[in-house]
Amino acid sequence: MKKKPIYRTLTCAAIIGALLVPGAVQADGGTAGKDVKGHNKISDSLYKDFESHEKVTFLIKMKDQANPQQTARVAETNAKASIMTKKRVKELKRSAVLTSLKTKAENTQKDLKTYLQTQTKKGAASQVESFYIVNGMAVTATKEVMEKIAAFPEVEKVLPNQTIKLSETEKAAIDTTSKASSSGAAANIKQVHAPDVWKKRYKGKGTVVALIDTGVEWDHPALKKKYRGYNPSKPNSPNNEYNWFDATSNKKTPYDDLGHGTHVTGTMVGSESGGKNQIGVAPTAKWIAVKAFSQEGGSEKDLLEAGEWILAPKDAKGKPHPEKAPDVVNNSWAGERGLNEWYRDMVKAWRAADIFPVFAAGNVSETEPGGPGSVENPSNYPESFAIGAVDSTNTLADFSLQGPSPYDEVKPDLSAPGVSIRSAYPGHRYATMDGTSMATPHVSGVVALMRQADPNITVDEIERILRKTAKPLTDETFKSSPNNGYGYGLVDALKAFKEAKK
Repeated sequence: MKKKPIYRTLTCAAIIGALLVPGAVQADGGTAGKDVKGHNKISDSLYKDFESHEKVTFLIKMKDQANPQQTARVAETNAKASIMTKKRVKELKRSAVLTSLKTKAENTQKDLKTYLQTQTKKGAASQVESFYIVNGMAVTATKEVMEKIAAFPEVEKVLPNQTIKLSETEKAAIDTTSKASSSGAAANIKQVHAPDVWKKRYKGKGTVVALIDTGVEWDHPALKKKYRGYNPSKPNSPNNEYNWFDATSNKKTPYDDLGHGTHVTGTMVGSESGGKNQIGVAPTAKWIAVKAFSQEGGSEKDLLEAGEWILAPKDAKGKPHPEKAPDVVNNSWAGERGLNEWYRDMVKAWRAADIFPVFAAGNVSETEPGGPGSVENPSNYPESFAIGAVDSTNTLADFSLQGPSPYDEVKPDLSAPGVSIRSAYPGHRYATMDGTSMATPHVSGVVALMRQADPNITVDEIERILRKTAKPLTDETFKSSPNNGYGYGLVDALKAFKEAKK
């Protein structure tokens, strides 16, 4: 993101963050639906959408959500009592989390699914989808069906299928040739002390980083051999099962038509052979990806699909495999400031499955002036690890959004380089970009180094170590550390690695 965040495009000005807060009551903006049981569960904007459309796609959030953290604790305790390896304990914990989420969704959505099956046969509903990472559904249906759904006691909210749009990304410079232009680590990679970890022969080997973004140019020379689906015996025929998912158009091979995701991936793992273009923090880690953003943006529905795939990558038949889950998931996208808990259960599920969730804090834009309390969701959740941006002198970037969070917590959690970051770009090229999107993958790469140092380190331990080992940063506005500009400070790969390895 270049001084503009990936922003949530509202269907109507009446959509406010409180719509997604459990128990929040929406102000009644009109008379539509006042005589309908459960009308207060329905977003006013949906009624306005129905003024011009017979059918509208909307989301349904169920009241009863699973508790994956408790499930994970119980599974871990039981597994340890059976004297299993730590690797096996993690696998069983991830499987238990997946099962608990799916079971909760199946049990609580049963009656609603039966009703929607009937309405589908009548032609009043279509495109019914069920989700479990957030216990909810998506459906395209008539206003009458929507109102009937809202009357179900197990339904908490009926919400618009909003679109999160990628702002036009500006590039300070794009290389016009695929030739390697530099040797040694990039300045931003040195700034976080990643090469000092490499000297100890730790570069992320055996770890997997994931991203939800615009896709990845998988055969970029700095990324091709880092793709988990890369097959050395068939270098141009990758195995994309478990390694790639396109929620936007279901293409089977990784691609990136916007460039953002390729750039982000480069900062996590990128490098070319012979020591050229060392642009990534963890150059021997493997990457997997979900494309949830197209030119038009990313819908709430697509992002839920993406979140489920990250939790348990699916095979060709759609069966989830939690054992294929990544170590860390990079989210260089953001919504708006304030309370909006739609994705919070998703982030909780990732953490319960020992997938570390890293999010961009967000950028100043035409619609977001920044300042105190501007840090955007989902990065402002207590469970998310939010990243702000600094320049090469460790000065806070003027576009980096600030805390505190709506939960009165320090945000961002950490800072990383986000100004003039050179990384991979489609066309086998390189580009220089600014934004908290560019800062975030530095931290995801550091997590990969930590996970190589200790494959069994937990998400809570990673979070504690990253904060403890960060270089405190202050300025005239933020005079003590931690603070709501820099968080706990600049990420330090070497100190974090050493602490993880103890």
